[in-house]
Amino acid sequence: MKNIVFLFLACVLLFGTSCHDKTARTELDAFKLKQNIEEQNKQIIQRYWDGKWNERHAEILEELQSPHVVYHGTSMEMNGLEEYKEVYQSYLSAMHDSHLTINQLIAEDDWVMSRVRLEAVHKGDMEGLPATGKKVEVDIFTVFRLVDGKIVEEWEVMDELGMMMQLGLELQMKEEINE
Repeated sequence: MKNIVFLFLACVLLFGTSCHDKTARTELDAFKLKQNIEEQNKQIIQRYWDGKWNERHAEILEELQSPHVVYHGTSMEMNGLEEYKEVYQSYLSAMHDSHLTINQLIAEDDWVMSRVRLEAVHKGDMEGLPATGKKVEVDIFTVFRLVDGKIVEEWEVMDELGMMMQLGLELQMKEEINE
């Protein structure tokens, strides 16, 4: 009888451990998959920034953005890849000798946050501002949402005031401008 009870307890322990191991293994596999997706998304954003500003290849937009990408910026909104490419081309023609440094990439699920610094020389017309030949350094914080390896949304905060001051513009009160 003692042998039967011992055998029964041994089976219960083995079965319980086996179930626990399967659950732990499933959780570990899900965690590894999530980590892989997050790492892939960070690599996509790395390629995006490098292609966009360091290599200056407009083709990177079509490769890594959804045709329906939505951009939310501090001073503008863009809907769709075609509008995004037009605005990018205007900045590309205005800002030369560009170099972008990625300071930080953080990923969670389908989201990637980047903290970057863009350095460039203002050698072309930019939204009505003639070329100044001045070098600018601008900090940019961007949150991207990716779906199936494509950027579908982008929220961006850029130090536009700091950039304009580096270009020699001064901030004035509206009353002073109208007089």
